[in-house]
Amino acid sequence: MKNHQKDFHFTNSHILVLVWRGLLVGLVVGIVVSSFRLAISRLTAVFHNLYQGASQSLSNLIILVLILLLSCLLLAKFLQSEPNIKGSGIPHVEGELQGLMDPDWWSILWKKFFAGILSISMGFMLGREGPSIQLGAMTAKGLGKKLGLSRMELHALIASGAAAGLAAAFNAPIAGLLFVVEEVYRQFSRLTWITTLVAALTANFVSLTLFGLTPVLHIELDGPKLPLTQYGLLVVLGIILGLLGWLYEAMTLNLPKFYGWIGRILHLKPAYYSIFALLFILPIGYLWPDLLAGNHHLILDLPSGHLMLGTVVLYLLIRWMGSMVSYGTGLPGGIFLPILTLGSLAGSSIGLTMAELGLLSRDYLSLFIVLGMAGFFGAVSKAPLTAMILVAEMVGSLENLMVMGLVTFTAYLTMDLLKGKPIYEAMLENMQLGEVEVEHDEMVMLELVVTERLGGRRIRDLSLPDHVLITGQNHGGYAQVVKGQTRLQTGASLYVLTPLSKTQQVRQYFVAE
Repeated sequence: MKNHQKDFHFTNSHILVLVWRGLLVGLVVGIVVSSFRLAISRLTAVFHNLYQGASQSLSNLIILVLILLLSCLLLAKFLQSEPNIKGSGIPHVEGELQGLMDPDWWSILWKKFFAGILSISMGFMLGREGPSIQLGAMTAKGLGKKLGLSRMELHALIASGAAAGLAAAFNAPIAGLLFVVEEVYRQFSRLTWITTLVAALTANFVSLTLFGLTPVLHIELDGPKLPLTQYGLLVVLGIILGLLGWLYEAMTLNLPKFYGWIGRILHLKPAYYSIFALLFILPIGYLWPDLLAGNHHLILDLPSGHLMLGTVVLYLLIRWMGSMVSYGTGLPGGIFLPILTLGSLAGSSIGLTMAELGLLSRDYLSLFIVLGMAGFFGAVSKAPLTAMILVAEMVGSLENLMVMGLVTFTAYLTMDLLKGKPIYEAMLENMQLGEVEVEHDEMVMLELVVTERLGGRRIRDLSLPDHVLITGQNHGGYAQVVKGQTRLQTGASLYVLTPLSKTQQVRQYFVAE
């Protein structure tokens, strides 16, 4: 108990220590993720040339097929040796922060790094952001282990590493902070947000130093402002994006069943599902190599307006199915960038359709592309604030937050009315994890925020599990030792001592609506 009380006072008095930790995490994660991003860029160019060469001669096609098959076999070995590198990795980070798993950080770090580079670069329609978030989280976990931090402090450091990973991947530090608060950790305590913001800003600085100051998805939005009389079109856009988001989530969550069926027919083990996906990816790469991989270049080409409506819809269908087929393999790769690509294509398709019907001027097509990204991502992730700020930071413009907010909220509301869940939370549930098994149920300290549901209630009125103790409350910088009659203050940080096996149960109690 003495050590835990020490942690309580430590985290409330030494803000410079939190800043130092954020700087350390941001610097190291920035280097790791920037290296990851650079390697993907270089290797993707190599595979792109191989796909282009395959259309020129049969020998080049055979060489490409052999390289792809060998790459799939190598990736299968990675997946068999470390299952926790599957997919984006974001559900795994959420699971660890909820006390559901405690993986080997070093095994995941280096295997996700190399396997992620290969799987994304060879043409599968996967993104770098999910792996970047997991790489950042595992890097921070390793640093926390070296520093000998308590479990509460370690979790805060892991959350900061996740934010730094997103910041370095997309040059979006504020979105990194918001994503951790809205989706990954759902904590906005002093211990978490200070370290997280400093880490995200530092990692972003490292990334900007290497890749330059130009936003990742820089799109010019200097055209005329959309008249208020046409805001009804934005509501229509948001509803359609919400419906598409619900469909995307439903299909994505059912991919394991589909691949299980295919695996039984082809007698393929899960680690080798990527071989099946090649049957879809290879023809696309042969005909349209520019449609492969995460493909932010496709988003950047859309505002030029040279694509016809039929072509944009075709690209949307190809990318939609390609994203499904690719992510279903379980290969190390995310859906963040593929979701943004689909959103941009959906926004472009809807904008072009409205233009064809005489409802919208083509001057607003670039705006609809940006709104499509924000709305579709906001619906699928159910993290609307992150969606708005992420797209604004990636595009490099904050001038359209009003219309972006309207579209994103409408898409979110549509998704919510259809009972859609945050996709990463739903993926975590599908993993069917239990609490971390521990030989000795050690006591750990959690920092939790008092919600409006609990604000004003007395400590003694809380329905907490046995052996759980609230040791202190911090509100407005004032630390208070609590008793049974102490009232909780909305927005205050609580320090809760709990057995490790009950951390998830305690967290759910405090975040329940």
